[in-house]
Amino acid sequence: MGSERVFIIFATVASIMASSAVLFYAWLDPEGFHAHLAKDGRGSGVIEHLTVIVLIPGILSGIWTFFLRRRFPHKMIGYWVLAWTVACIYFAGEEASWGQWYFNWETPVFVDSINDQGETNLHNMSSWLDQKPRALVELFIVIAVFAAPLMRCTGYAGRLQKGTLSTLLAKWIFAPGGLLIAGVLYLCVRVSGFLSGGIFDSIGDSELREFTIAWFLSLYLISYRVRLPDCASEQISE
Repeated sequence: MGSERVFIIFATVASIMASSAVLFYAWLDPEGFHAHLAKDGRGSGVIEHLTVIVLIPGILSGIWTFFLRRRFPHKMIGYWVLAWTVACIYFAGEEASWGQWYFNWETPVFVDSINDQGETNLHNMSSWLDQKPRALVELFIVIAVFAAPLMRCTGYAGRLQKGTLSTLLAKWIFAPGGLLIAGVLYLCVRVSGFLSGGIFDSIGDSELREFTIAWFLSLYLISYRVRLPDCASEQISE
C-alpha cells in the first residue's frame, strides 16, 4: 500500500473520529463541552490549546517539504507550500499569543493599549489581521475541498490536458480526496454558526471553527509531503 493511500485512509478515519467526538460530546454533555470552549485563567481554552497542537505537525511537514521543493513538477508549488506554512505559523503563534499563555509574561503597555483583549498578539488589533484573512482561508477551504469533486461530477476533470495550468490546480492546489471529511467537518461547524438552539449553539462556536480550520490546514500541508515522492516523473513547465 502506497504512502499516499495510507495518508488518505488516516486523514479520513481521523477526521471521522474527530467529527464524531465533537458531535457526541456536544450532544451528551453540552455544559462540559462549553467549559472546554471557555477561556481559562490565562486567557485560553482547551480547544485553543488543541488548535495550536494540531497545527504543529502541518508546520513541520511544510518546512520539510519546502526544502525538498525541487522534486515538485513546478517550482511555484514549493513556494505555495511555504506560504501556507508561514500562514500556519502565524495562526499558531496568534492562538498562543506568541507564548504568553505558556510563559505568562505581562503584555507590553503599548500593545495592551491597542489590543482588544490585552494580549500579545496582532489579530485583536485589526480585522485586517484576523477576520478578513480568515475569511479568505475559509473560502479557500470550500473551493479546495469541493472543486475537484465538482469537476468530476460535471465531466470537466476528464477533459484536462497533462501539462496545463488546470492540471496543476486540480492535482496540486485543490485538496486531495482524503481531506473531504475534514472539509465537511469545517463546513458543518461553519453552518452551525448561523443556526441557533440545541446542539448548534455548541458546535457553532468560533473557537471550534478555528480548530476545524487548523485541522484541515495541517492535513493539507502533510499531504504535500506524502504526495511528493510521486512527482519525479511529472513535468509541468515553469
